[in-house]
Amino acid sequence: MKDFLADRLVRALFVVTGLITTVGGPVPNTPPKLEAFSSNGCSVFPDGPTYGCCYVHDMAYWAGGTAAERRKADRALELCAGDVSNHVVGGIMYAAVTIFGTPGVPTRVQWGYGWEDSRQIGYSELTRAERDQVDARKQDACKTLTLDADSGRYMIDSTHWIRDVDFQQLCSATSISPARR
Repeated sequence: MKDFLADRLVRALFVVTGLITTVGGPVPNTPPKLEAFSSNGCSVFPDGPTYGCCYVHDMAYWAGGTAAERRKADRALELCAGDVSNHVVGGIMYAAVTIFGTPGVPTRVQWGYGWEDSRQIGYSELTRAERDQVDARKQDACKTLTLDADSGRYMIDSTHWIRDVDFQQLCSATSISPARR
C-alpha cells in the first residue's frame, strides 16, 4: 500500500510540475535582452571533475528554449558526469536538474535564466533574432576558454575544464581557436 501511495504521489507531482512548466508567457514583439553567459558550476553539487559538465549544462539553461532542448541538455549532463565521474553521480545530477531546473521553480539557475523577460516560467522556441543573440554570447564565452598544451583540455579557468567534444559542440560554429597556455 505504501508503494502504491508513493507511486501515486510521485506521478501527481510530475503532472502538476508538467502543467506549471507548459504555461509560458506571451512572445514579445522585440527580442528581449540576453545577459552575458555566467555559470555557477554545479550549484549545490560538489564541482570536482563534473564542473565542466555543469558549465556546458548551464550554457543550455542560460539560453533556454523548448522542453525537448531542456531534456536533451539534462541527458547530456547525465552522460557527461557519467563519463568524467561515474554513472551514479550522473544519475543523481540528472534527477536534481529534472526537479529543480523546471521553469517556474524559484532557483538561481533555471531554464532560460539568461533572458531579462519571463522565459523562466515556461518553454518557448527561440526566434531567429534570439538565436543570433545566443550565438553571439556563446562566441564571447568561447573566447574565454584556453587550450592547455600539456593536458589538451579546454580550460574554463585555472582548475576547471570542458571535454573536447563539448568544446566542439559549443564553439565549432564560432570559428574561434582557443588561446594556448
